[in-house]
Formats: sequence, structure tokens, C-alpha cells
Amino acid sequence: MDRVALGRWLSLALVPLGVGLSVGGSSTGSALGVSVVLFGLAGFRLSHRLFDPDAASPGSAIDARVADLFQLGAALLVFAFLTAASGRFESLSSVAASLRSPGAFAVVAVVAGAFLGGGMAVLTYRWGRLRAVSQTVWVRVIGGAATFGTYLALLVAAPSAAFLYAAVYTLGRSIALFRLPPSSQW
Repeated sequence: MDRVALGRWLSLALVPLGVGLSVGGSSTGSALGVSVVLFGLAGFRLSHRLFDPDAASPGSAIDARVADLFQLGAALLVFAFLTAASGRFESLSSVAASLRSPGAFAVVAVVAGAFLGGGMAVLTYRWGRLRAVSQTVWVRVIGGAATFGTYLALLVAAPSAAFLYAAVYTLGRSIALFRLPPSSQW
């Protein structure tokens, strides 16, 4: 099965998952469910642009930026889904209070978020050999497992550090997305 077909099926699979989350009952689950459904439908509709590595030509930088932002939004949705599934919600005041005296988990969260968020994008952009390797499916699976596994491990160990990781990851990835050329040109 090619990448576009696989992306279409995976995007379509998000729709019933989102409906299930919406029916779950809580307001957080409903908002997350609607977001998952919308991402699934958008991924299905834009699957050719998002999943075909040859679809984004150098002249379509806006399409490549949209695909990069879509991937960042999908990562944030997975973070939210993992938080909802584990039930490890904390109020913003308790997260801020726990970060006033940062411990080892906060340091791990900042370093891992910076490296996995923006650092890997910069390294992939700078080194052609790493760029070629990063296009393989296995490296992408390992990268996703490292990104979401780190979040899940921090979420279990120290939820406030997990939220710090997500914030640093998002900031680093956003800076890399807007300071580097679109990823289709790497």
C-alpha cells in the first residue's frame, strides 16, 4: 500500500475515534473528539498533499507550510488524546506552582522538547545524509515513538513536566518551521 492510500485510511480511521470521544460525555472529551474528527476529515481530503513526498514542488511553499502545520497540530492532538486517555489533567495553577521549583523532570522535559521539537528539524535540514535517512518509514516511526513515548513517560511521572515538554516541543517546532524552508525542500 502506498503512503497516500495508507494516509487516507488512517485519516478516515480518526473519524469514528473522534465520534467515540465526543459521545464520551465530558466537555473535554467532546472538544477533543470534534478536533479529532476535523483532523481526520482534513487529512482524508488533503491526503495527496500531506502524504505524497513528491506532491509538494518547490513552487508550492504555502502547501508545504500547511502540511507542516497540520503535522504539528496532529502532534498536539495526540498529546491531548494521551492526556485525556490517562486522565492526568491538572489545573494551570498547579502546573505553574510545580514549575516554580523545577526538578529533574522539568530539565528532562525542556531538553527533550527542544531536541525532538526543533532540534531534529534543524539537524535534518543541515545534513543531507540525515535528511535521506529521515524519509524512511522506520525512522519516522521511531521518531514518533520517541516524541509521544517521552510525553507519555513524563505524563505518568510528572504531569506538569509533560505539559512543559509539550509547550517546549511546540515552540521549538514552530520556530524551526518558520525559520527554515518548508520541509518539502529539505
